[in-house]
Amino acid sequence: MPEKMHAKNWREKIAIRSAALMCAPSGFGYDKARQEAIRLLGCGAIAPSQLPTKKEIREKIGLLSGHQQTLLRRCLLDQFLAAMQHFETESPQVDAAWLTAEILPDTQYVIQIRGEAEHKASATVPVETDGIFLLVVRRSSAGDAIFNRPHLGIAELRTEIERLDLALEASVPATTSVPADRFAHFAALLFPLEVVMLSPTRHPEGDALYHSLQVFQQGQQFRDYDEEFLLAALLHDVGKGIDPENHVVAGLAALETHISQRTADLIELHHEAHRYRDGTLGMRARRRLELHPDFEDLLLLAECDVKGRVCGVRVPEVEQALEQIRELSEKCAEFD
Repeated sequence: MPEKMHAKNWREKIAIRSAALMCAPSGFGYDKARQEAIRLLGCGAIAPSQLPTKKEIREKIGLLSGHQQTLLRRCLLDQFLAAMQHFETESPQVDAAWLTAEILPDTQYVIQIRGEAEHKASATVPVETDGIFLLVVRRSSAGDAIFNRPHLGIAELRTEIERLDLALEASVPATTSVPADRFAHFAALLFPLEVVMLSPTRHPEGDALYHSLQVFQQGQQFRDYDEEFLLAALLHDVGKGIDPENHVVAGLAALETHISQRTADLIELHHEAHRYRDGTLGMRARRRLELHPDFEDLLLLAECDVKGRVCGVRVPEVEQALEQIRELSEKCAEFD
């Protein structure tokens, strides 16, 4: 297993994993997300003072994905639905504008309940919730403004949640709205790999993140001067956190404008390099691969991939690996 981490590193990982859980269809609140993150990460007993705050988790929500607003909207609607079911006999509804308006965590959102015609609007009453949004209930008369605007009841909310779920299942984070810092984007793609368990027969080391860090470490032994090769080594499996069945295509789509064409080629062809090494690649494909300008590096990446499957080896943290590549990139830029 990876070496024991400092409490600060656990805090960071728990924050990222909690944010991912809160944006997922499960709709976890802060406390449940933190508890589940601790369980998934296997970090054991953590002192309350070492846990990430709500503010830290909210910051990670913005880092995790280019389709942040879709995820937040899905989370808001799920929280709406859970609260509205407690008032099902009183025709609860919410403004339909939230289907298109910007969604912000820790913002107050109102659930309207119909009152009698002569009933005056009452003060808002907070709804007990552990979610990232502040929900309140307001009892209003049928003539109030909200009932003259498009609104959503429980049935409409369920339909919209199903639609968003389909959109999220079919989506890949958009490269146009990811963080400007490409290394933050790489981190956001790498952290989810920690819960992607690999085949125990081919990968006895365990999860895809541990494997990726081993491959990166192997790459450093041969190409510590080559930023593009090291990125390919570290990021070659990021697609497994998006679409395990078609992870190379998914990974390249998520990385797209953040990596060079050479890095993309190394990632795209590393499976063919494996088949070349074990003699299962067809003759024509072998010839095409041999003509590739990075043929030797493709075989080296495949070798690093195979060597990066060891149990118990010490590996760097994601932040350390990315910082090493960042420093290398900055040094190379000085000579351009």
